[in-house]
Amino acid sequence: MDNNEAKISELLGQLMQEHGITVEKLAFTTNIPHRFVAALVNGDFKRLPAKPYVGGYLSKIAAALNVDPTVLLKAYKESTEIMRSGENDKLPVNRFAIQNINKNFIIVFLVVILVVGFLSWRMKDILGTPSLRVSLPETTLVSQEQVIKVSGQVSSGDQLTLNREIVYTDEAGAFEKDINLTPGLNTLEFDVKRFLGRETKVIRQIFYEEQLKPIVE
Repeated sequence: MDNNEAKISELLGQLMQEHGITVEKLAFTTNIPHRFVAALVNGDFKRLPAKPYVGGYLSKIAAALNVDPTVLLKAYKESTEIMRSGENDKLPVNRFAIQNINKNFIIVFLVVILVVGFLSWRMKDILGTPSLRVSLPETTLVSQEQVIKVSGQVSSGDQLTLNREIVYTDEAGAFEKDINLTPGLNTLEFDVKRFLGRETKVIRQIFYEEQLKPIVE
């Protein structure tokens, strides 16, 4: 129980304990409604009726407990004044709390704006469709060399694979790779993926004509 509201309640509790009187017995003896006696004993002043009624109740209680009525009336007055003072004292605290809430809200709001702005700026790099350029023509290339060099360009940060094997790029996204061809038609499937975004596939074909060595000179 709040000490500011406990002065009259502590005094009543002490007197009732000395005389061995319960709330029920005190209410019955004084003919005061039980809820009002309990409110005084518990310091729950908001449940009490108007002051004139409370003054009359305290006088009856004082007579039942054989105590000077002015003692109880003074204790009740001081307790209610302290309670009202305590309520007024809360105003600066509440204003300070509101200021803290507003300050925290502004900080969170600014952080959200920065994050949204950054994501909007990087949206294309994160969610867009990746680009891919390779040095091979779209039509089938015929080669008589078993090993050819393939180069190209992707956006920095995108992941590139060739026939499901990772191809590493430099910081600018450029790449080069030697391809070991097998006789006949070779299919090269380039696949570039963007983080949280789409993927782009490019397929190129190379026909390797193996040069046969003469069996006679």
